[in-house]
Parts: sequence; structure tokens; C-alpha cells
Amino acid sequence: MSDVQPNTSAYVLSRIYAQGWNAGKKMLASGKGEVSSASAAMPNPYTTPEEQSRWMKGFTDSFESRGGSFTAPGGLPRAVPARKMKAGIS
Repeated sequence: MSDVQPNTSAYVLSRIYAQGWNAGKKMLASGKGEVSSASAAMPNPYTTPEEQSRWMKGFTDSFESRGGSFTAPGGLPRAVPARKMKAGIS
């Protein structure tokens, strides 16, 4: 029986995307900064085109969201809106 499935399930592809995402975030955390597509292909552990593509998508998407959820476009921290107090509450 073969390990390769002709149609990889959506769940498996989502896990492959997450593995690529995590690999990209680890590379950023290591201080290596921007990475070329040639060097990004090296750690890709998958062999089928569909799986390689999904892993690479996760990997490259991780670089696009460098600042995390609290960073606005341009890398500046987002302003946290002040909470308004309800009338009659002190």
C-alpha cells in the first residue's frame, strides 16, 4: 500500500500549511531575516507538487505577517482603543 494519496484531504493540506508557517516563523525567530525562494525550498519536506505548494504557501505567508496580530501595516503598533465608561459607573 502506498503512502501517497491521489487527493490529499483538506485537513492534511491544512496541517502541511501549518508546518510551513511554523518553519517560516522559526526561521524569522532565528534572526536570518528575509529568505530567498531557493533557500526556502530546502527545508520543504514534501514530494508531491500539491503538498510542496501548500507548505511553501504557509512558509511565505508567515513572512508576510511578520509583526503578528498587534502590528498595523508598516510595522507600527496598533493603537488600542480606550474603553469608554458607561454613564453612572465610576
